[in-house]
Amino acid sequence: MLIAAREIDGFFVESDHVESAEISILGSARETLRLGKDLSNVELRVVNLAGKAIGSYYIGRVGLQSTVEDKECAGQARFVVTFYGHACPYAAAATIWRRWASRSPLVKGEWMGYPVESHASWLHVVQNSWFETGHAAKRYGAGGIGVLDGRRILGESSFYCELGESINGLGGYFGSTLDGLADCLASSRIAGAPLGLVWEHSSASQERMGAALAVSAINVLREFGVDVTLR
Repeated sequence: MLIAAREIDGFFVESDHVESAEISILGSARETLRLGKDLSNVELRVVNLAGKAIGSYYIGRVGLQSTVEDKECAGQARFVVTFYGHACPYAAAATIWRRWASRSPLVKGEWMGYPVESHASWLHVVQNSWFETGHAAKRYGAGGIGVLDGRRILGESSFYCELGESINGLGGYFGSTLDGLADCLASSRIAGAPLGLVWEHSSASQERMGAALAVSAINVLREFGVDVTLR
């Protein structure tokens, strides 16, 4: 580990600002760093308060430009680096990662407490953490019936957030696109146990997420043998 970071500014950005740029990192160096030297095969890892990795980003080549001691944080420095690859186009992900890294357990439907435009960032964290923590794209829930609460579905991203929780529990992932949903369903076939899905408050939620997407999602679910009930 080169730098233990407390904050990182400039990496999580709006989707139209993903070109390589200078990133500011507040933290402490774990080994001697040479200014002006490019580092290769760099990975950014997100860890919780227990020190366990819960997310990761492969960055690739990074240039260390400058460093200055932070007067407000003893033993900390502000490192300015250039990420030559793209930044992460989910602006709210930094805030959401901090929430996931805290000691407080997640709450069902917690993404509802964020603005609608941040739900894609929540889904991004769900997916990233799911695979970082050793899960595969499949069904892990033991229950035979999943329940979608349509009141929590305000768009495409929150549909997949709600679907992931209904099938795989808090922080659960079950696709972030139609192709991802199909992958999860295909991988879950070998489990053998049939899956039913009850979609409550379906009409209003389908209108919010888009009728075409709703129909496509239902068709994919039924194609893989899921008994979908609309209420």
